[in-house]
Amino acid sequence: MNPNYFIKTISLSLILCTFSYGELIWSEGNLKKVDQISLEIVVSGDQDPTWEEKLTQISLLFFEGYKLKINPKTFSPNMVINVSILKFNDLSISSYDIDLSVFDLFISKDKYLDNISSKKIIKKFKSGIIYQQNLFGQSEHEKIIQDVENSLVSILNTFINDWYQDNPMKQF
Repeated sequence: MNPNYFIKTISLSLILCTFSYGELIWSEGNLKKVDQISLEIVVSGDQDPTWEEKLTQISLLFFEGYKLKINPKTFSPNMVINVSILKFNDLSISSYDIDLSVFDLFISKDKYLDNISSKKIIKKFKSGIIYQQNLFGQSEHEKIIQDVENSLVSILNTFINDWYQDNPMKQF
């Protein structure tokens, strides 16, 4: 059997599987009343230093048309997009992983109830993930940048759809 046929078959199977959403039902409702976030993009595995800035610009342009505002001065919630690329030199295939996470500050119910009854100011908050998506993919070396950019737009589109589900009045 031809090894290239085997690699292409596996690649196609993995690409088809990556379109399933990485989020679970646990994130439902977590984006309510979120109308402003900060954005951070981290790229690893690519040697081009300008590509991280390009991905940031793609993300900012995507959010421009929606009522969810990106404000770098916002401390919390914070959207972090990690893009990892793994290139295999002996094969003509590269793998990539895009992880979108939204972090926010929270406090446990017990600590809140203890402090509210004694009227103390709460000082110690924890940071936790309120929303997360992950997308894995594979591509040929020549098309990896274009495929990652398209996948980033796809994962941002899914995020904005979920945000609208939690904030239905923002559509109008």
